[in-house]
Amino acid sequence: MRSRLAPWVLPAALALSACGGGGASTVPTPAAPAPAPAPAPAPAPAPAPAPAPAPAPDTSPAARAAVGDLLFHEVRLSASGRQSCASCHDPARGHADPAGGFLPLGGPSLDQQGLRSSPSVRYLSNAGAFTIEANGRVHGGLFWDGRAATREEQARGPLLNPKEMANASVADFAARLRGTAAWLPLRNAYGLAANASDEALMTASTNALALYQQLDVDFQPFSSKFDQVQAGTATFTPAEARGLAAFNDPQRGNCASCHSSGPRPGGGLPLFTDFSYHALGVPRNASAATADPAFFDLGLCGPNRIDLAARTELCGKFRVPTLRNVALTAPYMHNGRFATLEEVVRFYATRDTNPAAWYPTVAGTVQRFNDLPAVYQGNVERRIPFGGRPGGTPTLSEQDVADIVAFLGTLTDR
Repeated sequence: MRSRLAPWVLPAALALSACGGGGASTVPTPAAPAPAPAPAPAPAPAPAPAPAPAPAPDTSPAARAAVGDLLFHEVRLSASGRQSCASCHDPARGHADPAGGFLPLGGPSLDQQGLRSSPSVRYLSNAGAFTIEANGRVHGGLFWDGRAATREEQARGPLLNPKEMANASVADFAARLRGTAAWLPLRNAYGLAANASDEALMTASTNALALYQQLDVDFQPFSSKFDQVQAGTATFTPAEARGLAAFNDPQRGNCASCHSSGPRPGGGLPLFTDFSYHALGVPRNASAATADPAFFDLGLCGPNRIDLAARTELCGKFRVPTLRNVALTAPYMHNGRFATLEEVVRFYATRDTNPAAWYPTVAGTVQRFNDLPAVYQGNVERRIPFGGRPGGTPTLSEQDVADIVAFLGTLTDR
């Protein structure tokens, strides 16, 4: 609908409005809106938690022994890349020679024959220091000739022996070590820097090997049937009991005079060795490196130790090994001459009463003690069961031999 207002009214109204309308009635100007409050500042973020400190490396003897376990079985520590400590000290065979005869070939190409069998490295913690007493009795030390004073020194020997693991030098060994799984654990266990010297690595490695052999129960389990009999949880068979009696009898086997079968001084199960040294007149082993008629292994007098070369009364003597696990550790004697325990015990029984059974005969004469120069043959042991005359009656019968072998079988750890 159109507006009915007069046309002049609208301008007049507008004019009045513009002039304030002639009175106090005014239209207030709207106030400017209040500014919005500033937003509260965001709270400062909480500080990030400090990172947990890295655990300190475990340098305990147990951690170091665990590294020794790795090293003991590591073939890459050898020049051939195929031989470890366990190659010659087989855990399945009392930590002595592996099955298959004389000790394995060694050297960079595994074509070098060693001169001596690998003795068991079990039950050595009580060997003691190498000692020559005023009465001439010798005992203690490690290796067949006692030349190593400690397990660390013993461990170092094969690593550098050209007929064994055959590292040409300590630096050669250290270079191989850096490429094995034992490298980082060894550094952690001994706090060694990445640039540790070669000698520091050798020292740590041999210490780890020593601790492994000292702390791991496999090296001194005392778990044989003999031990169970001592604990009252097993019983010897009649043959085993007779064998122990013959073993101990000073007029028959007299074995316990060197292979002690009674409790150790201060307590403890017997080790079946007193760690003494004797020359037994073992025949030459024609199948080993000692087959060379010009070579003689003189034990305490050489060739592996030279400090006692002038002590001629010691020539031909070797350390008495433990008989624990002896049923597993063939071949026997320092030169691996005997393949079975029956041979060993029979040799003791008949060496002097039937020498032709053991030594060659040349021009009608038995060449007794043919693995020892004549000048040293006076050092050979003559005590019972040795000492009989050719054709005489041995102190041990064939039944005694069989019974002693049966008893020796009770010394195998289970």
